[in-house]
Amino acid sequence: MNKDFLQLFMEKTGFPQEAKDALTQAADQLSKAGQEEAMAGAIAFYYENDFSAQTTQPLIEEMAQAAGLSPYTVWALFLIFAAETARRDYLDRGISEEIFWATFTDVRYKALECKANKGVWGNFVAFWYHIFFSCDIVKLGRLEYETRVYDGPAGTVGGRALNPGDKVRCIHIPSSGEDFSKKARLASYKLAYDFFKDELDGGPLICACHSWLLYPEYKNVLPASSNIVSFMGDFTILETEDAGFDDAWRVFGADADKPADQLPEDTSMRRAFKKHLMAGGKTGAALGILAFDGEKLL
Repeated sequence: MNKDFLQLFMEKTGFPQEAKDALTQAADQLSKAGQEEAMAGAIAFYYENDFSAQTTQPLIEEMAQAAGLSPYTVWALFLIFAAETARRDYLDRGISEEIFWATFTDVRYKALECKANKGVWGNFVAFWYHIFFSCDIVKLGRLEYETRVYDGPAGTVGGRALNPGDKVRCIHIPSSGEDFSKKARLASYKLAYDFFKDELDGGPLICACHSWLLYPEYKNVLPASSNIVSFMGDFTILETEDAGFDDAWRVFGADADKPADQLPEDTSMRRAFKKHLMAGGKTGAALGILAFDGEKLL
């Protein structure tokens, strides 16, 4: 375990001091429990098995039990130590150091979510990180862009067709707390257009996004001035899903599983969603696509 890299990673990605202290102490506990070789073996196993969190989970649990730590905390340390190799892989692909650190700052966002929802500094969504270690995602400005093969329904946006099997950039919206205004999003689309320009053959950047933030019903929940409502307007919606509110934790944090009448009301968004849920309002997600020509949305 390269503890110098641990400190560098947490510094470069802006971990709060409390998290730095907790994770440094946890790394020391792993060392004292004789788990350094196990950590190295787990990282090698992860790389050899297509970055499968499910397959690696038993190794994480063994280390956590040996050191008296939460598996969530060990996952966070694992992802950080494993990122030392990912850093070299990103640079080998011609992706800048700046973009690498911006991309892996996602680990900090998830550590903050873990602290808020599980009560420990760690990571409870390790399954999400396979695309980071395969170098298939980059954070450019406010948004993250995953390169993948499109498997949604066919659609047309900006005069361009998107069909199953096409390469597409999937947009993800990290909980970074950064500006999410139209101006910030357009700046991100511009960075993405420039980053992927050589692969676009002179055409627009086509992006897809599947998110609860695109669910049309929420236009009736949030004010028209909401950045989320504005974000919906960037997309042509192809598919909607009426489903349970699996993303309630993103709004209500650790209180998400409480009955609707007991949900907190300490922010305008929480008040709006609580009112919606208590009225029996629909919840779900949607799939949308957008096209950007380097200057404007089409």
